[in-house]
Amino acid sequence: MLTPSSKSSRNWKPAIEGILFTLAWLTLTNITIYFIYVRAVEAVKEQIREGLLRNVSAAATMIDGDQHQKFISKAFKNDQGYVSLINRLERVRKASSDVKYAYTNIIKDGKVYFIANGSPQGDNDKDGRPDEAPQLMDPYPDAGIALRDALRLQKPAVDREPYTDVWGTFYSAYAPFKDSSGKFVGTLGMDLELVTLKARLVPIGVAAQRAALTSDILAILFGAAVWFFRSRNRVLEVQRGLAIDQMSTVELERSQERCSSAIQLEAMATKIEHQASSTNVQTSSNQTKDYALALIRYARARQGIRSSGGENFDPVTLIKSSLPTHISIQVSPDLPPLVWGDSNELDLIIKSLCYSSSSSTILASLEEVNLTVINEQLNDIDLAVGIRYNDSISSQVSRAALIADRDHPEHVFDENSLQFGTCVELVRAIGGNLAHEQINENIEVVSLVLPFKKSKEI
Repeated sequence: MLTPSSKSSRNWKPAIEGILFTLAWLTLTNITIYFIYVRAVEAVKEQIREGLLRNVSAAATMIDGDQHQKFISKAFKNDQGYVSLINRLERVRKASSDVKYAYTNIIKDGKVYFIANGSPQGDNDKDGRPDEAPQLMDPYPDAGIALRDALRLQKPAVDREPYTDVWGTFYSAYAPFKDSSGKFVGTLGMDLELVTLKARLVPIGVAAQRAALTSDILAILFGAAVWFFRSRNRVLEVQRGLAIDQMSTVELERSQERCSSAIQLEAMATKIEHQASSTNVQTSSNQTKDYALALIRYARARQGIRSSGGENFDPVTLIKSSLPTHISIQVSPDLPPLVWGDSNELDLIIKSLCYSSSSSTILASLEEVNLTVINEQLNDIDLAVGIRYNDSISSQVSRAALIADRDHPEHVFDENSLQFGTCVELVRAIGGNLAHEQINENIEVVSLVLPFKKSKEI
């Protein structure tokens, strides 16, 4: 029985499942969206780095290395050649989209120096005036890794991520240039403003936000759907459980009623049998006694009372000995020579189905018996018995009705039906099952499945 606390817990379960589903959906999709966004941003950055590197490498080929290596002191800052170099760098910078600064550097005694830088400066010190550009041979102590690599390795290099120094935050790329003899002179550097990067990242960010919003809405909707259907399913489960409990209760009551009526029937039949045994009228008392004994067998089988005996026996030999030789008996080759069980029960079942209770003679309609094995397991085996009849059943109660209805009145009031009913109850008592099939108007088959143990060593 459910307590109020357990009922409350079960009522909350669908809501908790819906919330957990929503959280799982949000976690999975948002992590996926995040990694897609990061990969898209990295792809954009890679495109910008490659474009900047191609641009600075092309521009570096226009630097006159022979002229550049002459400018080794601040005394050349007013030299016409130096001024011409600065003007040429400024034209290169203006021709390059979003390049804030273009400048050259050299490395001397392990230190990085500026050589040419004519780019207009910003107001990074916030004094209201443009800052002074780095002058000829001014040291660059904040030189980044990409610049130092380009000077040291004499190869083009670009920042992996935007680099920040006193002049701001930029993507910077550097390319070496040489003199007429092919000797390395210095590097040309270009600082790209992040306007381009930010502009290209805006649509990616918007797309990621829309995807995340859509995912959130879907997560809430599906979470609500999970909550609704799980709640509905729990209601149906409760109703189904109540129905099963009710059916079980009804079946238990019916079983108790059948058992009670069987006990009363056994008591009544026992009393009749005692009275018949004590009477002096021999013929009628014998018939009454036989009928009373048949009722007692039926009542005990209906109660599920079985003999406790068991032995190894050959079911084929038993059945053949129970039937006349002219009856066809078909035996499967898979049938074992010995099984363990109560041979008397099998004998009684076969005779109940094949003999007339009134005359104790074989039924004229009995045509054939088939024996096969089904559901063989490690220690258990099911013996399948098929009994084929060839007669018209229009004048007698159908065996199908007697099998289907355990409370059929013919089970008690008709001797043949009483014998058949005893067989049906005995089959059920040993855990087997029995079925009926009407092949055509004249031919019918009764099929039994009887459980036995495999033969035991004694």
